[in-house]
This record gives sequence, structure tokens and C-alpha cells, in this order.
Amino acid sequence: MSSGTLSLDRLETPAKPRFWPRIFGVLGGACAAAMSLLIFPSMIPWMTAGWLAAFTVLALYRRPAWAPLLLCAFLFVAKGPASTFSMVVFVAALIAIAYRRMMRRDTSEHPQPRGVRIVQVAALWGAWANFAWDWHVAAHSGRTPALDSTRPVACLGDSLTAYGFPDVLAKQLAVPVVNHGHDGISTADALRRLPEVLADRPQVVVVELGGHDFLRRRGRQATRANLEQIITQCRSQGAEVVLMEIPRGAVNDPFRGLERELVRKYDLELVADTPIRYLVFGSPFAPPGMWLRQDRHLSDDGLHPNARGNEVLADFVAATLVRLYGPDVRRSENSR
Repeated sequence: MSSGTLSLDRLETPAKPRFWPRIFGVLGGACAAAMSLLIFPSMIPWMTAGWLAAFTVLALYRRPAWAPLLLCAFLFVAKGPASTFSMVVFVAALIAIAYRRMMRRDTSEHPQPRGVRIVQVAALWGAWANFAWDWHVAAHSGRTPALDSTRPVACLGDSLTAYGFPDVLAKQLAVPVVNHGHDGISTADALRRLPEVLADRPQVVVVELGGHDFLRRRGRQATRANLEQIITQCRSQGAEVVLMEIPRGAVNDPFRGLERELVRKYDLELVADTPIRYLVFGSPFAPPGMWLRQDRHLSDDGLHPNARGNEVLADFVAATLVRLYGPDVRRSENSR
């Protein structure tokens, strides 16, 4: 072969990674894993897509690519979301392909055949798409209730509700809003108060409960039983239910995605825990809120909403009610 012709062997044999690129790769992976542990449940599909993208690049460029798959599988276990069939299939695919690549000693010098790599990438993205779609659809109700302008929206919750987001919500909606928030109540306390809530004949009850059950160590099973009774009693009186997801840990959920599990079972709308976490991260006690001016904070004590925080909570709840009832539930700009 002439000197002006590029050798095919050189194309097929990638250069061996040097020491410092490997070190930076390990450090970058560790930082990405730490950041992934802090993401909100609603972002889990996109977090896993990031790890799949890393695997895809490494696999197609014929680099050892099993580490992102194992890290992604580990993150599912660490985050502790409610298990679903599509999630189990996806995690099983991650582990199976990572194991195969490890056992075949997938290295830069001896990469797996191109066809195998393409099949693995396609299979994982297919499993991810199924999981991501299921995760999204399960958080939204398939029910289409008719809007009744004479029946109110009832907000039942603890101090996060009692601090006043329903008052802001009332200015955004075309139907009345009743605040049944009480500081410090558990699901059992709320269940005892439920007849008072249902006496208002609400067309939908926004339930924000479970944080104090966790703080009082009431346990997942007891909390679930109480929430199920609240849901079934509301439904028996012709009221829809919207569940607000409660964050119970910065990294993982000790209640393993209880609200998402109930939303899936009873076909409810979910308000993800994103706005409540915004209250924490928008407070003076955690970054980035600790670096912001006081008038930009969403919470003054690290959890409970201030005036701006109530606007954030109300915006998320209003958007959820629009998904359930359509745009007519929102008050027009001219009538505000």
C-alpha cells in the first residue's frame, strides 16, 4: 500500500486512551452521577436519556461502554421510584447489555462487532422510549370530566396549602376555590376532616398530604390506605381528585413514589413535586436561593411558601386543572 493511502487497519483500531483523559472521564462520570441523584422524579426519563446518550457515543466510537449502563441502573435503585413493568424491562435491558459487554471484555482494542453495537443501542433506546412514554402518560388522567361553574375546587392539605396558594389559585380560575389547608395535619387527620370538605360539593379535590406522615413515621402502608380512602370517598361524591407529589428526601423517596403509584391505579392527575422542591431550592438555606436577593426567594424558612412561592404552587396546580378540564377552567385575562 502506498504511503498516500490510509490504512484500513488504522481506522479499525482506535487509539488507546491516555491516562489523563481516563481520569477526567471518571471524575466527569462521578459528577454526573451525583447530579443525577438530585434530579426531580419528573426528570427521571431525561436523566436516563442522558446516560443512554453517553453509552451511544462510547459504543459507536468503539469505547468501553458498560459503565454508563450500570450507573443508570444503579440510579433507579437509589432514587427508589414506584416500579412499573416498562421500568423493569428497561432496567433489565441496561443490566443485561452491560453484563454482556463486560463478559465479552469490551475494550478499545477488542470492541464488539459493529452490528452488535447497533442492535444494542437500538434495543436500549426502544426500551427507554416505552418507559418514558409510560412515565409521562401515567401522571395524567384519561378522564374527561365536564366543568361545572357552580361547584368549587377544594384544596385539602397541610401547611403548604394553609399558607395560601389556594387564595392565589382562586384569582386564576373561573370557578370558586376553597382552602381546607390545616397546619401539621397527616393523612389520617385529613380523612377525619373529609366530610367537611365534601360538604362544599367540590367538583375536584386537590390533595397535598403525606409529608407529616413521613415526619411522624406513620409508614408507607398506612399513608397509602388513608389516601386511598380519601380518593374513593371523593369519587363516591362525584368529585375528581388531583394528587400533589410530596418530596420526602433529597436523593431518594422512602415512600417509593407513593403518589405516582396511586395516580396510576386510580387514573388521577398528578402535580409533580417540582414546585415544592422549588420552594426548598429557592429559599435562603439552599443553593441557588442562598445566592439570590431576598425579594427573589420562594420560601423564607426553607420549605413553606411566601407570596412568590404561593404563585409558583398556584401556577402548577392551575396548569394541572387545565389538563383535566380544558382551558375554560382558567379565568380570562379580562376578568382578572
